[in-house]
Amino acid sequence: MNRTCADIPGSRHCREQEYGRADWDELEIVSASDSPPPSLSKAFRYALDRLCTNGYALVERVILMHAPGTRFPTTELDLLVVTPFGTFVVTAMRHHGTVLPGPDQETLSVVDIRGETLIRTSPARRQASAIRCLRPLLVQHACPIQGLAVAVDLPCALHPLLPESILEAPELYHWLRLRMIRFNSNGQRNVNVQRAFDAIATRMDSRVEALDEHRARVCK
Repeated sequence: MNRTCADIPGSRHCREQEYGRADWDELEIVSASDSPPPSLSKAFRYALDRLCTNGYALVERVILMHAPGTRFPTTELDLLVVTPFGTFVVTAMRHHGTVLPGPDQETLSVVDIRGETLIRTSPARRQASAIRCLRPLLVQHACPIQGLAVAVDLPCALHPLLPESILEAPELYHWLRLRMIRFNSNGQRNVNVQRAFDAIATRMDSRVEALDEHRARVCK
């Protein structure tokens, strides 16, 4: 099969492949540096290759323009994944030690390897602005959107009472499989991955300097 490199906004490197075909598509866009751990992208590719006979889009290190014209107009996403059964905003969770529910729904408690307890913002709270931005764009494509966080640093133990959207990489296939089953059980037609991705791309800052500019604003 002849393969071509898709010209998709936001890409810095694109493996030669087809995109937008009805039989099998896969889009993978990898940033030049400071990417999520390879094991996270690998875990997603492994799971989605087993599940998505109609293809998917996987984008690393996305700068999303969620609030243009404000002091902090952008947010950074570790991974953005568009599948035939929904879009997922993914956080690579980098905590060493034990992660437990926090004192409220917007926080987590992390007991580090020294036994000290730290309070951290929950992934759901961090993802909220991105999901609010993308949900209206995806409604017209009947594409649900959900956030999840995957522990990528070891040692890390997740408390069993954490939200089900916080998981370890080996749980990812089962988690995605359940989402696909729930989507299909409602009798919905598969999401058109290319159209959904194109809608999201209208809010992505694809410039090479976008990441540095975003981080400079956050660090002020």
